[in-house]
Amino acid sequence: MRIKLTTLLLLLLGIHSLFAQEPRFSWNVGVITEGQWNMADDRTAWANLLSAEAGVRLWKGATLDMSAISTYEAGASAVDDRQDFSNINASNRAFRLTHLGLGQELAEGKVFLFLGLRGADEDYCNTDYAGVFTGSSYGGLPTITENEGVSMFPLSALGAHVEYRPTERWTIRESLYNGSASDRLDEQFRFRPGRDGVLNFGSAMYEVPAKEGTSATYTLGYHLGTKQASGETIDFGLWTSVEQPLFRIGRACVGLLAQGAVQLTKNAMGKGYWAGALVMEKVTRNGGTLGLGVNRAYYADGHETDVELSFHCPIGAGFSVQPAMHCIRSAGHTVMAGQLRLIYEIGN
Repeated sequence: MRIKLTTLLLLLLGIHSLFAQEPRFSWNVGVITEGQWNMADDRTAWANLLSAEAGVRLWKGATLDMSAISTYEAGASAVDDRQDFSNINASNRAFRLTHLGLGQELAEGKVFLFLGLRGADEDYCNTDYAGVFTGSSYGGLPTITENEGVSMFPLSALGAHVEYRPTERWTIRESLYNGSASDRLDEQFRFRPGRDGVLNFGSAMYEVPAKEGTSATYTLGYHLGTKQASGETIDFGLWTSVEQPLFRIGRACVGLLAQGAVQLTKNAMGKGYWAGALVMEKVTRNGGTLGLGVNRAYYADGHETDVELSFHCPIGAGFSVQPAMHCIRSAGHTVMAGQLRLIYEIGN
């Protein structure tokens, strides 16, 4: 009897240790539905984004990851702005493959290599504070996205990505993509530097970890391409980003976001960009985040300013709601626009 109890105990411990390990498979599904309203002329639109991610651990340090999105819009564009006040706006497409490739960690996590289909925005633009806002420019700088075929939402391109962390605070990133990104399966998995050119991204980021909340980060980056919409053979620009927690008010933490970018190619459409924002985290007990930001984009034929007030509020069980207001000044005209997002996420 004592032997049977011991055997049963060992079996239970073995089962517990098996399920306590990091899962081999990971997945996440997100749904965003958004109502949009142009308060100047009462135009409305309805935008929707369905995203799905999955990953599987292969051997030590190796993962195979993939993600896809589906987009649907009803109604014409609510606002005729250049920066796009909604970062989920995209033409209707039932299926877009946005990420598929093999990643490998080396040197005890100091080096990460990736080969496959990938979007540059996931490595260089999608930061914590930038993700608070609904405006597209926070997650895709106009000095970059104005160029044709850039591998950013909703497009992606075949390429190679490398990250190197010499210390806990420094991260160096380098990426090389096919110069013409796409959202079509018959065009995505090609590398044709002679015809499509190539696009290179790089950045150096210094991070100061926070005891709780968002860490401070200071980033300097560049993009260099051999093909541009204007037909020039060289496309070069610089950009920088700062995310700095400032002070606390009770449980809430106030932080600063600053972005700047310049396009150095003579005939580029997107010439320059800057943004400044204040972000207040943990406004509610569920972790609500309030953001007030202003950005300005300079184009070869004009400029545009967008002031945004956004509030992301989790409401439980994977759901969150996000209302936002925009005051957009473009081509001498001012437009007030509103958004109401409902977000649902589930995964392991």
